[in-house]
Amino acid sequence: MQNPTSQNSHRPKQGAKRPGLTPAALRRAALAAALLFTTGLGSAQATELSALWGIDKGHSYSNATLALQSGPLWQHDFAHSRLDVVLEASLGQVSSSEGPGSRHLTHVGLTPFARWWFAPQTAMEFGIGANLFSGTTLGAKRISTAYQFGDSIGLLHRFAGTPWTLGARLTHYSNADIKRPNPGQDYVQLRVGYTF
Repeated sequence: MQNPTSQNSHRPKQGAKRPGLTPAALRRAALAAALLFTTGLGSAQATELSALWGIDKGHSYSNATLALQSGPLWQHDFAHSRLDVVLEASLGQVSSSEGPGSRHLTHVGLTPFARWWFAPQTAMEFGIGANLFSGTTLGAKRISTAYQFGDSIGLLHRFAGTPWTLGARLTHYSNADIKRPNPGQDYVQLRVGYTF
């Protein structure tokens, strides 16, 4: 005869938490998937690897990012200029020097960029993309959602006869008021790229 308590031993007790994916585990899985995608983009069609570093206007937050940019997915030549669209995958870290929250958050992103080459080696770029952060509190800021939109506008110059690019970007992250508070993050960034 079986012990009645052993029959129900495999069932979770009432009120007990059932095993499953926690929000933290979901974020880690999404970060890992995005990193794998970034690696795949690099082997398939990337033409430029960039390092970006920037600070906010108050100098209490900073952002360091590695970005992998594809070759042109679309382009159109005008009489004296050119327009193209590229895809950028990024992996970075935002940091805070003050406040009670996390000092560092990791972020991954995927952003299409439109680039207007108004001179043979010089372009303006504009992109809006999706970013996933490893947490929702950075220093004194509570950003409410791990998902953040990223808007960037910049200027870049490729040095003729070399693989190097130098540029500057203004990047803004926010959740578009999906949830409040939504303080946003703004970074002025220096960009150094290497084309291969």
